[in-house]
Amino acid sequence: MEQHRIEVLLEAEQPISHLAESFGNVGILATRPVRQEDGSIARVPEISGDAMRHGLREAGAYVFLDACGMLDNPALSEAALRLLYAGGMVTGKGDAGAVRLGEYRKMVDLVPLLGLLGGCAENRTIPGRMSVDPATLVCEESLRFLPEWIRVHPSVVPQTSDTWRASVEEVQRVRMDPSLDPGKRALLESGAVAQIEARLDRSERASRDDDAAGAQANKSTMLPRRYERVIQGALFSWSLTVTLFNPLDTDTFYTALLGFMSNIVV
Repeated sequence: MEQHRIEVLLEAEQPISHLAESFGNVGILATRPVRQEDGSIARVPEISGDAMRHGLREAGAYVFLDACGMLDNPALSEAALRLLYAGGMVTGKGDAGAVRLGEYRKMVDLVPLLGLLGGCAENRTIPGRMSVDPATLVCEESLRFLPEWIRVHPSVVPQTSDTWRASVEEVQRVRMDPSLDPGKRALLESGAVAQIEARLDRSERASRDDDAAGAQANKSTMLPRRYERVIQGALFSWSLTVTLFNPLDTDTFYTALLGFMSNIVV
């Protein structure tokens, strides 16, 4: 038995919006509370361990199916699809969405990645042998918890005095309403044009008369929305630990890891 510990320094090639929740049209970035040396609490942005773990599972599943020739010849059952890409599901009803416990043991022999990541069979979850940490934003608030080699890395040292706020921005996007564009309305049949123009007239009158109820009833489908995101070029510290029993485990783990790291997408 061997235990391998992997530590990685990642750079965001594009801005990353990994959200925890939303309030109305505002998306809030995923963070976790981190106690500071002075006793205060800071909320440090992170990419959840679940998201990183799922990336490993998905990359390994695609490699497995490619090796089996099943990407060109799809033949998965619903249960097999859920098992490969989501670890299965807890049920007990024996329906098409579950894999029986005996079948799960056979599947682990056939698909070694399941033994590393774990999964579900019937009414129970089966633990794996991999512990995947969140990818944590490198900033002043998280620095003392990062591996020593990352703290002294040349690309990290200039950022050691930057708070997490320096790496977070809030942006706005708008889903446009094509019916507000006269050129696009010209593509409609006559009845639809009349309905839209009548709605626009009612909206205009409601705005002129300060009629809030009328404005609400006749508003367009244009939707402005705001959300937080981590800026491009931000650095993340990520680590994971895995227990390996044999050379097949080792090959399986590093194949999934390198498959994921060749194109990490959050």
